[in-house]
Amino acid sequence: MLLDNEINATNQTIKVHEWLSKYIEDGVLDVVTGYFTIGALAFLAKITNEKIGKFRFVLGDIVSTEDKLNALDLLNENLGIDNMLKLNRLAKEAVAFLELEKVECKTLEPNFCHAKVYLKTANVQDALNYFILGSSNLTEAGIGLKKASNVELNLAETGNNNQYKELLDWFNDLWNRPQAHSKKTLI
Repeated sequence: MLLDNEINATNQTIKVHEWLSKYIEDGVLDVVTGYFTIGALAFLAKITNEKIGKFRFVLGDIVSTEDKLNALDLLNENLGIDNMLKLNRLAKEAVAFLELEKVECKTLEPNFCHAKVYLKTANVQDALNYFILGSSNLTEAGIGLKKASNVELNLAETGNNNQYKELLDWFNDLWNRPQAHSKKTLI
């Protein structure tokens, strides 16, 4: 099945956030993304936290080496008072989620992780496994929660096939590489 991020009346393609909301069941969720936003992470936590027993995230390098970091560019949001209050609430939800024992995060050093994949592994049967593979980062725009200028395209399939098994092996290899760290080591 094709998934995209376009929000318009004529597009009948399901969005990544709709797929995740509809098909989350018990199990493990592995995510590889180059970028993420607080809002998308809070959304994912909200729809999955009670059902998923373990999360593993491989995230792009989120630490800037520049002397000055423009927080407004990082947020890429409308910073009116209502949105600032919402962002504050979402940030607290996202941080609380990341602090859970069942959530593990790594980044790749010195590499940048540009891949995007969502792998759901069921605890009971292969037919409940699935993957989403494509260009959607874990951002509100990437998963179709808000309108974006970028067009993202993904392929979603159930996990009872060879592609799922190959992606799971690929993820486990990535997770276990020496350059995959849970603590920032390069300055």
